[in-house]
Amino acid sequence: MVRILILREAQAAARTADDLAARGHEPLVLPLESSQAIAGPAPAGAFAGFAATSARAVPALAAAFPGDARPVFAVGERTGAALAAAGFPDVRVAAGEAQSIGRLAFAAGFGGADTILYAAGRPRTGTLETALSAAGVGCRVWEVYETIALRPERAAVVAALGAGPPDAVLLLSAGQAATYGDLVARFADLFTPPPQILALSARIAAALPPNLAETAQLSRDTRLVSLFERLD
Repeated sequence: MVRILILREAQAAARTADDLAARGHEPLVLPLESSQAIAGPAPAGAFAGFAATSARAVPALAAAFPGDARPVFAVGERTGAALAAAGFPDVRVAAGEAQSIGRLAFAAGFGGADTILYAAGRPRTGTLETALSAAGVGCRVWEVYETIALRPERAAVVAALGAGPPDAVLLLSAGQAATYGDLVARFADLFTPPPQILALSARIAAALPPNLAETAQLSRDTRLVSLFERLD
């Protein structure tokens, strides 16, 4: 059994904890981020389709375009499932990274005359916009949620870790990586010996301080389950 620290926002962390527990591991939950909706109407336009890189964008899309038959491009399976459950009939699931949405849109026949409405979070990397531009597809960004970094106090960290340092930590976003680096810098004794660091991508690992980034192990692909397979 491996003791694994999960840093996602509370609701997503609970799902990941269930997955890890089902595999015989002990999940430790310490959310280092939260999200809140950004109010405001959807921009007007003759959009050829929509895109979402997080399930957190789905409520806004579903409220503004209920049951819309236009294609919706999802970054991965979890976001795709959330879109389908929200009533979108034409959900097209990419390979788990924003770049692959550009390739998927191009393969679907989208071109320079088409614009996709991207229901996005804040802050964002601009990866999807770049990928769509490279594919010759227009993109309009609609910010629908904001991710907020959390900075827990020592007592909360101690309570989450329980019996001592975790054996491993999951890093699923650049924000988590940056905040985890800050956490280790503030409470180094709580993370000694250092846990195994499992990052979903090289971009995420690069957000760590250099001394931690060089020890991070990367996912073999963009599926969360592939990180579970890296556990010692």
